[in-house]
Amino acid sequence: MNAPLNVNMDRRKYLGGSDVAGILGISPWKTPLDVYLDKIQPRSEEPDRNKARVFARGKRMEPYVIDLLAEEEGLEIIGRGNRYIDKQHNFLAAEIDAETADGNNVEIKTVSPFKAKEWGEEQTDEIPVHYTAQVMHGLMVTGRSTCVLGVLIGGDDFRVYRVERDDELIETIRAREVAFWQRIEQQLPPEPSTVSDIARLYGAKDSGETVHATDAIIADYLGLLALREQSTRLNEEIRERTDRIKLFMGSASLLMVDGSPAVSWKGQESSRFDQAAFKEAHPDLFEQFKKKSDSRVFRVR
Repeated sequence: MNAPLNVNMDRRKYLGGSDVAGILGISPWKTPLDVYLDKIQPRSEEPDRNKARVFARGKRMEPYVIDLLAEEEGLEIIGRGNRYIDKQHNFLAAEIDAETADGNNVEIKTVSPFKAKEWGEEQTDEIPVHYTAQVMHGLMVTGRSTCVLGVLIGGDDFRVYRVERDDELIETIRAREVAFWQRIEQQLPPEPSTVSDIARLYGAKDSGETVHATDAIIADYLGLLALREQSTRLNEEIRERTDRIKLFMGSASLLMVDGSPAVSWKGQESSRFDQAAFKEAHPDLFEQFKKKSDSRVFRVR
């Protein structure tokens, strides 16, 4: 079993538990390209503040949930937040939320109540697949056999899960991580798997090249044309029906259907910045505060 390291580690120098699901293409938050780029270059865009707040709240709740797990399961906690390096590869590492006296890893999760259905029966290994990957990575690096998960859903739904080591799965994960690290060393980015991947990889610039559609892309193109035509017809129908309702309402502010409020049409005031007037009155200031942005425009012909 590995000994913990009491040092801070540069996340760009290793693959950790939070990277595994992204590498495998099963993460709700990261693509393989996200993981790759995060290792070779810092992000230039502003972090998502909402996600950052959710993450920060989860970290603050972690000690409480560990204590709750220890109390309800009768566990003796002997370590918290220890870091480990894999015995085979020094670019594989794991930070374990907690460890028990009987030699188990502990992982803590705080979960939105809207995600509760993703978690199965308590005291089983029925957890979301991306967390299974993280757990197996931790068991691989530490050399342990069991991980106990303390999961707080919403704020008052506390559950416990147990995941046993699966050596075949661990070897598959290890092989994928080693191959991925070789990509990082060779500066070979994974293929984009989302449109946001394309934006991260290429920015707003196009190459000027021409590509020829495959049969699958031709089918998507023809389907898109049909959907756009259908959308035009639907939007026109929506406009016509909206106009008929407005004509019926006249000056009325509320339309009742079967005794219940159905449509409101009320006057309201709003203030908007008159850009054209400001430019005419203060041309120098307008130019001073004008901000340019680049984008790629998608047009269907």
